[in-house]
Amino acid sequence: MNEALFDHVAAHYDSWYDTELGSLSDQAERNLAQSMFKAPGPKVLEIGCGTGQYTTWLVQEGYEITAVDVSGEMMALAQKKIAMLEESISKADRVHWWHADVTEILDQLETYDGIFSMTAFEFVPEPENVLKKLFSHLNPGGCLMIGVIAGMSAWSEYYAEAARKKPTSVFSRAALYTKEEIRSWQIGVSAEIGECLFFPPNVKTKSEALSLEAKREGNPGFVVVKWVKR
Repeated sequence: MNEALFDHVAAHYDSWYDTELGSLSDQAERNLAQSMFKAPGPKVLEIGCGTGQYTTWLVQEGYEITAVDVSGEMMALAQKKIAMLEESISKADRVHWWHADVTEILDQLETYDGIFSMTAFEFVPEPENVLKKLFSHLNPGGCLMIGVIAGMSAWSEYYAEAARKKPTSVFSRAALYTKEEIRSWQIGVSAEIGECLFFPPNVKTKSEALSLEAKREGNPGFVVVKWVKR
């Protein structure tokens, strides 16, 4: 992964969530991820914490988090969000910040009850191998869960077009996989896959988006994948 690439987008990264499309897609992804992630104990590794969109939720759920990100600028924004939570002193103590590329620290990791990652593995080279190594760092009963933009979807086309228009876009470095490709990865156990974003990026209204999401037709734009260690 490229630290400079993500540092460059940090300042305006969260502006996406302020748009109607960004808010709708975030809520669909968040509902799915939060329903699927259940760690049997408190110790959680978050890979690609970014600006802390999910770190705050993990803290509020009571997990003790090691938050890893390649971008120091993104992580600084996440740290501010954690500091702004109620009872910020006690909650901030629950997060250990690790500015690093996860592919370079695999041998330094401890064991965890859960490993959580949203929209990061699009940018991780050889994700199957990395996930297999991460799975070995789970305690029995622990879950490894990632959320990624799905290939062969209206959303993958949307981001591919953004990369074509702007070669410096972070999405010019992204690899987007279909759920079938991810299911074939040999991680250690079979995968549970959840799907969302059945509305396209050019949806006209919120009501139309919600209607299409409820129908769940066509290829999903986002998938959440979970492996549980027996």
